[in-house]
Amino acid sequence: MLFEKTTYLDDFPIKIRIARVTEYPFHYHQDVEFIYVLKGEIALKNVCHHYLLKEGDIFTNSGHEVHGLTATDKENVVAIIQVSNRFFTQYFPTLGKACFMSYVNDDKYLKMDTLRKMLLHILLDYSRRSFNYKSTCIDQMIEVIKYLNQYFNLFAFEGEVVVNFQNDNSIAVERISRIINYVYANHASKITLEDLAEREHLSTFYISHLIRDYMGINFQELLCFARAEMSEILLLETDRKISAIARDVGFSTTSYYDKFFSKWFGHTPSEYRQLYMPHILSAARPARFELFSDNQAVSLIRRCMSAVSDQEKNASVINRLHLTVDVNPQTTPVMNIRHFLEVVITQEDYHIMGERLFNLLYDLNASKVILAFRQGDSETTTALIANRLSFIGYNVSTVCDNGLCCGSSAGYDSIVAAIHIFRTYFISKENNLHCKLRDQGDPSKILKGAPSCITSSLIPKPSFYAYRLLKNIKGKLLYWGKYYYVIKNDLSERDSYTLAVINYNDDIQNLYMRNAGAYEVNDIINSFKDELQVDFSIPVESGQYVIAKYALSNANSIFAHMSHLEFPEDFPLSEAWVHMLNTEPPAQVSIENVDDRLHITSTIKGTGIHIIVVEKVGGTD
Repeated sequence: MLFEKTTYLDDFPIKIRIARVTEYPFHYHQDVEFIYVLKGEIALKNVCHHYLLKEGDIFTNSGHEVHGLTATDKENVVAIIQVSNRFFTQYFPTLGKACFMSYVNDDKYLKMDTLRKMLLHILLDYSRRSFNYKSTCIDQMIEVIKYLNQYFNLFAFEGEVVVNFQNDNSIAVERISRIINYVYANHASKITLEDLAEREHLSTFYISHLIRDYMGINFQELLCFARAEMSEILLLETDRKISAIARDVGFSTTSYYDKFFSKWFGHTPSEYRQLYMPHILSAARPARFELFSDNQAVSLIRRCMSAVSDQEKNASVINRLHLTVDVNPQTTPVMNIRHFLEVVITQEDYHIMGERLFNLLYDLNASKVILAFRQGDSETTTALIANRLSFIGYNVSTVCDNGLCCGSSAGYDSIVAAIHIFRTYFISKENNLHCKLRDQGDPSKILKGAPSCITSSLIPKPSFYAYRLLKNIKGKLLYWGKYYYVIKNDLSERDSYTLAVINYNDDIQNLYMRNAGAYEVNDIINSFKDELQVDFSIPVESGQYVIAKYALSNANSIFAHMSHLEFPEDFPLSEAWVHMLNTEPPAQVSIENVDDRLHITSTIKGTGIHIIVVEKVGGTD
């Protein structure tokens, strides 16, 4: 078979496989291919050269190069990225003639770090299936090909190994690139050094030394190497006579072909055919590899990105926003805020939680409880739970379970849900808050991406604390902006305010609107480093004021705890240890003596929410 036809699915002109490779027999294809060793090492034979690719190495195959991979005695994980020449030639018309070579022996070659990072971003977006990931990967690959054309579109000989050509002389680089492309495009024709000299408007003496000095071989060796390389496919893919192959690739005689083929490949053409024909890719000898799951791939890619990023000196720019809010207590209120919380529970919740169910409903200060029953639920148990709740004092209703398992997004498990809750209900005239109490299903799977307050293993999510805080806020909304809210609390004869500050961006807000994966949510939250500072100035009566601050962030959420474990399907510790994970928002309380104006500053770095409650101690004088 030898020729491997690459199939691109779903109109996506990039094929990506991340796998542990045992053997990928010898083959070739028409398209550009990247072999990126993410972990361990692997042996590569490309044309006549043998390489031991180690972690971080990237080998670029430009198509029509016979190559194969073989595992060593060490573990490997390899990303194989194939790029459709047919698609990308609309951006790069000469892509089919490219001679990309990215293999270098210099670990400190900085341009390789840039290439690594560019490819890792593509791998990460693809593996996470990020929003609009296809167009994002295509745009990033266009930048990669631009970078390859600029720095990796030529090669040189370093001893017996072909490596990337490195030189800062841009004129020489451009000339060598043109020479290589011309030689390969016309290898079967009779071309001479004089032809090249005339094309480049140089003397034969100068161009001869240019090739020798920059490529490590002379012109005749370069031409014969190109012819020998191009003959490999004919040797392994057909049973044509050696003399016919020699003639087709440009050698004047069979003996001349034998001489130069043996020089580069270590065997005569007939010996090489006999030796390697049994090892070509075919139905009898398929590629053997074990594909990584998306979660496994994302975890490994993130570690590789961290290794590359650790070597960078330039940090990303952090934006800082500073707002000042002068509060006039007499301003016309925007709206009244008084929320009533409806909580949906199930018989499954009761069976798993027992008495704790009622404690959690008390903690949430629920006004109404909706008992959702499913097919097969006991009517007696439903009546028992409903009667118990009514006796405690809750307004209770029963409904048929309809959509408790609808929709999923990792944003529901994170600080993103809390941000959505505050932004929605602070400016909504809807007084009834509605939430599901618990994720349904197996408690051993901690995160399910369901819109509930606590996990199925009974650990509160950020949304749980958001509802608790929001339920306690009653008053008149005086001011609001994209990042803050000022509420004058309904407490008679006292100066009392609740201030809310939320730091986020559009990417974080949009996570709640779509089915986003855990790694994508985690990356977007952690990459948001912007700082928000809001200074509030409030005229008040003189006296002592209690100031209580509550901070919700992703840092100590159950989502963050699971991210540190790389989002396992099941929690690796026993249930007793799960419940000892702290997810409570940190709080601090202080007393300030105030003359006539209260100044409060809230500063949030990264994604987060501050709720600040201000209340005068005692009544008026």
